[in-house]
This record gives sequence, structure tokens and C-alpha cells, in this order.
Amino acid sequence: MFTGRNKRKNPLYIASSILIIIGLALLTGSVAIIAAAILVILVLFYPFFLFLWEQIYGVEDLADQVFHAHTDDAWNIALHFHRPAYPRPGALPVLLCHGLAVNKYGVDLDRGHSLAYYLRQNGFPVFVISLRGTGKSYHASRYGYRDFCFDDIVEYDVPAVIKKVRDLTGAPRINWIGHSMGAMIAYAAIGRRVPESDRIHCLVSLGGPGRIDHARSSIWAQALKYPWMGQLLDLKFGAQVVSPVTGRIISPIEELVYNKEIVSSTTIRRLMKNGIENIAPGLLKQFAAWMRTGREFSQDGVYDYRSSFENITIPVLYIAGARDHVAPVESIRFAYNRTASKDKTMLVMGREDGVPFDYCHTGLVLADRALMDVFPRVLEFLNRYGMERRKRSLIQKWRSKLRLKKERRSLRGRRNWQERGVSDVISA
Repeated sequence: MFTGRNKRKNPLYIASSILIIIGLALLTGSVAIIAAAILVILVLFYPFFLFLWEQIYGVEDLADQVFHAHTDDAWNIALHFHRPAYPRPGALPVLLCHGLAVNKYGVDLDRGHSLAYYLRQNGFPVFVISLRGTGKSYHASRYGYRDFCFDDIVEYDVPAVIKKVRDLTGAPRINWIGHSMGAMIAYAAIGRRVPESDRIHCLVSLGGPGRIDHARSSIWAQALKYPWMGQLLDLKFGAQVVSPVTGRIISPIEELVYNKEIVSSTTIRRLMKNGIENIAPGLLKQFAAWMRTGREFSQDGVYDYRSSFENITIPVLYIAGARDHVAPVESIRFAYNRTASKDKTMLVMGREDGVPFDYCHTGLVLADRALMDVFPRVLEFLNRYGMERRKRSLIQKWRSKLRLKKERRSLRGRRNWQERGVSDVISA
């Protein structure tokens, strides 16, 4: 929630962060005392370790260029542009949005863990957002910060980033991909019909819950009962401090966030060092209220975000993780069932659905196997729905149908040969 231009430096604030970090460590299990001792050393000598951590766990920005979209309330939203070397004709630009408490590195970490880089290699221009209060986004005021809530992101950030991308590319429409809260933002923007939301051509939701009251009995609800803790704990600082030991000593909290079978500890350490951000008090309070009341309303109580799905008529792909404790399958299905679109699909990444592993919330975008299990599904959807519709002449349509029939006959012939045991006909 703070920009690089103005970081909090109050010693009392840092001291409270240290005490909370150590307190949490003391609750993590049988190795609590050792973990707490390590954390004390890391905190006290953090300035000396900073350079080392950067060398070991630092990541480069894969984007070719960074633009800023200017909102009506004076925020400058960073857009990290991935320019395809071989643009695909008709491919509409993609806006990729991260979730809560992370910046753009939450969905665009490195070449092996970046949906943006994968789509770029397949010809789509991609703009990765760092929402207000995160990454390279900044406020125009002297202090570089203003409190905000979910409504502000929907009403101000969404119109600004869509308009900026359209101005830069000349595209009539854009495709929106959101992970977690990044998908919730799109639901809300389309539902409330904010300016430019009608320019969203299709939507991909990666673990984007349709409701969050499912977490009422979880550790998240317990933490959100005390939103004032967000004022005491510098989440970004704490994540950087513990980044070297993250994944080495698995705590109950880590078990909830990611599945170590598919998300490597190295990836998690790099995310902790580069991708974690503080949460604005207003945003934290709004989410706490939603969890407490079981109703997702705007802060003024006028708009019910659950009614957003009635206005979503564009093609939508919902992808859920079978082992997602942050946005369980039921919360994704809630959104799927209420979406008005005729072209909607829901996929569950898990063993019961033919996927080698049960995907967690973080794994949908940062798992080592996401390149094989998740990203191709997104690309397939964009290839079908994320292209600019171009008027074709009757001759072009006729030629296209003939080509498609020819390809189908060819594939049918190859299948017949394979059934007879002559598999090398494919390579002939």
C-alpha cells in the first residue's frame, strides 16, 4: 500500500512488526523456538542481509516497457507490457491482474512462472497490472499514499487501465485475466457497468471466488477479525525478512496457501522477497465486513456485488484448484452458476479431473507444472474467444470451411493408421 517513493520508517512500527513476526513463529509448531531465534537474527541483521537476499532471490522484470494509467483520483497504475516478437493477427491485448497482498510478481515472476510470458510467446500482447498501492504504481500527492477500498479499485483503476491499453494499442476491446481478487475486480466492474467495462471481450478467472463468506471459519476470518493489525504489521517487510526460511520449515499457514508438491520452495522464497505487498486499511476492513456479514456490498451499502454475475454475458473461463483453501471450488462454482453468459466453462485442476496434481491457490499461476496444466487451457480459450472479430467475405468463409474439412479428413486418416499400429505415419 506504499510506493517506493515514500516507505514507512517509524521505528515503533518496525518494532511492532518484529514482535508480531516472532509471536507468529512461536505458534507454528515443534520447531517454534528455533524458528523464532532465526527470525530474530534475520530481523536484527536484515540491513546486512539485504544485498545477499537480492542476489539470491531477486527477480528481473520480464516486461519490455512500463506504462502508467492515470486515474481520476490521482493514482498512476503501472502496466508492465510484454510485447510479442511475432504478434498473432487479430489477437486482442490481454490485461493480467494479480490478487490481494501481492504486486505484479504474483502472476509474472520469472520465465518459468509467468502466464504473461507464456501468452507473449504465443503472439498475445500482455499488460500486467500492479494495482494501486503495489509495485511501481504511485499516487500523485506529496506523500504518495491515500487509503482506499475495493470500490475505488473497481471505479477508478479499471476504467483507467482499459482506456490506457486501448489508446496504446488501438484495439477496440481487451481480454481480462484475473487471479483471485484480480478476477473479482472484473466481476464487479462488469456488473456495475463502470466506464470501459463494456470493452472487456472475454474473461478468465483463475481462482476468483464469487463469494468469500466460505472463509468465515478459517484462519483468514480469525485474522480479519482484527483489521487494526494491518496498521501494526508491515506485511511487505515481514515477508522479505522471512523469505530465506520460507518453505524450509512448513508452517500451518503455508500449508493453507500453497501445495509444496507443485509449488517449489524456491519459487515461494522469490515471491516473498519480491511480490508481497501491504494491504490498505480500507480494503482490509471491507473484506473483513464481507466475511463477517456474508454479503459483498459496496462500502456505501448500495451495490450488492453478488448481483454482478447477472450482467456478465461475455465468454468466461473459470479455473479452480482442487486443493485451493483460499478460493475453494464451491466459491468458484457459485460464480459460474450465476454468470449469465451462454459461453461459460469451468475447469477444476485436480486428480479427479485428470490433472496429475491437486492445484492450490498460488499454484494456479506459480506452480512448476502450470506451463503444462493451466496456461494451455487459458491460451486455448483466448484462441477461441480472445480474437478480434473480422468480417470475412463469402469466398473467405468458403475457403475456411474447405480447409477445415481437409484438416479433419487428414486427422481422421492418421487416427486410422495409428489404430493399425503404424504410428510413424504422423512423422512422414
